[in-house]
Amino acid sequence: MSKVIDVHAHVGISSTLQVAGGPEDVLRLMDANGIDQSIISPIPGYVTPRGVEDSIEQNNMIAEAVRRWPDRFPRGLGVVEPRHGKAALPEVDRVLGGLGLAGIMFHNDFNGVTVDDPRMFAIVERAAAYGNIVVMVHTAQQSMLESPFQLIKLAQAFPEVTFLDAHPMMLTAQLSASALVAKLCPNVYFDTCLTYHHQWPIEQAVKEIGADRIMFGSDNPYFTVCMDKLIVEWADITEAEKEAIFSGTAKRIFQL
Repeated sequence: MSKVIDVHAHVGISSTLQVAGGPEDVLRLMDANGIDQSIISPIPGYVTPRGVEDSIEQNNMIAEAVRRWPDRFPRGLGVVEPRHGKAALPEVDRVLGGLGLAGIMFHNDFNGVTVDDPRMFAIVERAAAYGNIVVMVHTAQQSMLESPFQLIKLAQAFPEVTFLDAHPMMLTAQLSASALVAKLCPNVYFDTCLTYHHQWPIEQAVKEIGADRIMFGSDNPYFTVCMDKLIVEWADITEAEKEAIFSGTAKRIFQL
């Protein structure tokens, strides 16, 4: 295995989950778990008493980490909160234009807006104009705000945009839903973050979705030992499929 690229790593402080992970903390966990590079985004649950100004601060932090450690953080994703409405749209331009980040991250269980809300469509429409961007959308089978079927609606509305379905295999039912997302939306890719550990989920995902649409994700800094890496290493799949999950697909999608 030549390289391990993590497409799901967060930097910042989450007041909701009492987790802190500055760039140095993320790097320490990467080193401890044999992760070479990470695509970083702001940590969900950061406090936003100032509204858009707090998103601006988060995005500046990601851009600075990418600038300071380009060999470890080759790409970054910004955050634009749909609950801020039209006031959030200029930050799309700054994230993708001024800061030169690779895309935008949404975690709707934290931002309080459904994935198929019109405000989400407005943000993605603005982002789509930049081309070659990645929109990361966290999903959860049990969620009313970020259910997989809502991602289908968003992804089908923007077939030219590459979407990353984040933690799409937390439950057996969610993996089944993710397989349907994959079938209906060829522009959606999937990470391994928070994958359930029994009943051979990686093997099933490779069979139903394909290794060329799956990327390793860890959810750094929410762990000490990265089980998501071990579950791929131990999976009964070919070495070529492991190579695709650990680096090949990410290199292609993020143009590394």
